Amino acid sequence: MIPFIAVLLAFSISPDNWGFETSQSYITSIFGDSDGTMWCSTSGGILHYDPNTGWDDPIVYPDELPWYKANDLYVFDSLLWVATAGGGLALKQGDSWQVFSSYEGIPGSGAVHSVHCAGGYTWAGSDGGLSRGNAEGFQQINESATGGAFKADEVTGITSVSDILFLATDRGVYSLDLLASPFNPDSWTSHETATNNLGISDIYTVTADSVFGFGPGGVAQMIDPDSWRVLLDFSMSDDSVVTGLLRTDDGLFASCINVRRFIEEGVWEIYGEGYPASTFSSCLGFACDKIWVGYGLNNVSTENSGNGLGYLDSGTWVSVPVSGMAGSSCYQITLDSGNIYLGSHNAGLMVCYPDSGWMTFNMNTVNMPRSLRTYSSAKSSSPGIWTGSYYYGLTWIDDRNTFSMEDDTVITYVSDSLSGVSPDVVQVIAPLLNNQVVMLSVQQGALWIAQEAFWQSPDEISGIVAVSGDPESGDLEWTSRTDMDGLALKNIQTLYPCGQDSLWIAFASNGGCQLLVHGGNPVDKSQDTWYPGHGEVYDTSWGLSSNQVFCFARDKGGNILAGTGSGLFRWQENAFVQISGITGSIKTMQVDNGGRIWCMGGNSIICVDGSEITEFTTSNSPYIPTSRVENEFSVFQPDEGKLHFSSIIGLWTIITQQGSDESPDLLFYPQPFLPADEELRICWTGADRQISVKLFSLDGQYLGCIQAESWEEWSWNGSLSGEDVSSGVYLAIIETDGMAIRAKVAVVR
Repeated sequence: MIPFIAVLLAFSISPDNWGFETSQSYITSIFGDSDGTMWCSTSGGILHYDPNTGWDDPIVYPDELPWYKANDLYVFDSLLWVATAGGGLALKQGDSWQVFSSYEGIPGSGAVHSVHCAGGYTWAGSDGGLSRGNAEGFQQINESATGGAFKADEVTGITSVSDILFLATDRGVYSLDLLASPFNPDSWTSHETATNNLGISDIYTVTADSVFGFGPGGVAQMIDPDSWRVLLDFSMSDDSVVTGLLRTDDGLFASCINVRRFIEEGVWEIYGEGYPASTFSSCLGFACDKIWVGYGLNNVSTENSGNGLGYLDSGTWVSVPVSGMAGSSCYQITLDSGNIYLGSHNAGLMVCYPDSGWMTFNMNTVNMPRSLRTYSSAKSSSPGIWTGSYYYGLTWIDDRNTFSMEDDTVITYVSDSLSGVSPDVVQVIAPLLNNQVVMLSVQQGALWIAQEAFWQSPDEISGIVAVSGDPESGDLEWTSRTDMDGLALKNIQTLYPCGQDSLWIAFASNGGCQLLVHGGNPVDKSQDTWYPGHGEVYDTSWGLSSNQVFCFARDKGGNILAGTGSGLFRWQENAFVQISGITGSIKTMQVDNGGRIWCMGGNSIICVDGSEITEFTTSNSPYIPTSRVENEFSVFQPDEGKLHFSSIIGLWTIITQQGSDESPDLLFYPQPFLPADEELRICWTGADRQISVKLFSLDGQYLGCIQAESWEEWSWNGSLSGEDVSSGVYLAIIETDGMAIRAKVAVVR
């Protein structure tokens, strides 16, 4: 297990405060246990299936495994061995786990590709080569240990048959006589000359005379140690990627595009009815008296999404979805009525309903134009959720806050009509600048749309668009802002509404940032003022140490914070001032109930609590940093004290403090609050001590704080930072007498 080192802080963030969800729908291997059950390794842990009881609760990182992704597994003699993609080799023995890394004889950086039990030992193939051992430890088997007979630096596949171990390596195929010592050079047979150029990444054996290699190069069969014949080769086409082989009484099968049966050399036919057309299988296996596959992938090389499992039933393929997130590579996060909406790279718009689990909106489930690169999500004043599929416009989904999709409404808005999409997709031509939607934000009930990619130079009109109104009635008002209006650059990184009439804009490609101040109505640009000027940006000449600006937030004093490629900055007195002690990229950030600033950096999650700075890394927390930059998002859930961070490997959650409790005897009055008539007050039976009321929008944005010496003296006139708040429902966190109580305030103007 990853060691958890205690961190002494003014607040407690133990491993129990962390949550992590990632996709288990991409299946990497299938193992039929001798007890009649089935095990699966997945891109998000391992699964266990009993035909009598169904799926067990998933075993996922960080609860049990040392790493979130499992490449392979093997069950032998009541021991469960799991090859993880970054945490070494894991062993479950009874209720306890052991982890074997380079310190325990598993060579390499922790990526174990394959595990197999044979000849009285467990064999592990990793990015550092081959090792052999048992629960007591492992020993590396390399060139020096074998007298030069085994020269591979990486082992990607292991299997055995008739006391012969076969290995797929970076140098081709090797075999070892298990009845002899692996340290005896004569025990080894090298198949390098015949196999090194065949693209073999794994091995499948039926008998000692029936050995097959498969992988990106297709399928090859061993004729003799120095001669292999190619059975499937589509000359570098995607079709040649073979992820599994299986032989039954009906023949030899390969999982690639669909599942195919061998007819003759170079000829394979699609096997079974009903498999999704032109989709891949991620693996193949036999378990529970059935043929199973990793099911219906759009792209076999994209492991951040999948479609669960499928099995063959009387000649027809049956889909078996795996619960949980459909894709691990996730982006913008939106909260609505307790639901978490999450943009993704491959799986469309994902949503978690607290009482029902995960659901996915994409081209296969509802009439969206496509699933790929659905980065954005946002909740405006109208019912429903907004999202966008890059190059495929802006989509509005009204799911009625129900798990069922039967009554959902889906409308896609495009600047130009989309071709090649389902005729069931409802397309509405709208005054968008183009069909490329990067991210979304909400202000004064209107939706802000960032247009054009942030990773390339726009080749068309681009900028930001505001839209307000009700999509279902068709009553929408649109307004765009481009360089002709004062926008400095076309490449939009992020949009951050501040108050009622200010919008901070970060530009990609080291473009700095800009501030738009409008008249309080995003679709009315008649009162627009651009800072620092028309077509100008805040850059290093304004105090920033980097022109790379990723994100914004407001601290507890109402000041703007900017996360950059070189640290965290605060806007003060018409300049940016760096917050000392924080370096490197700040990809996204949020401010919690206590005013602490939480930043996702390149190597850690950082908490800034006044002058105290704490970093959470792999050494003192379950957090796993990722290299992706410019695509991280976050949101704060103030009623539960939860922070959510998106990443390429899944969704991280941190409980920053105990969730605030509702107090039945604490009341705001009058409700609804009409600021024009009177001030808002508190009625409560609690101790009459100093009180602080922090106000948040329902999507977690911190708006401001009103304090008083006692709840009897507390009142609010409906304005924050000198500006009247708009009509709507706001979340209030009341802090007094060592307690945090949550409530809601309805404002009507």
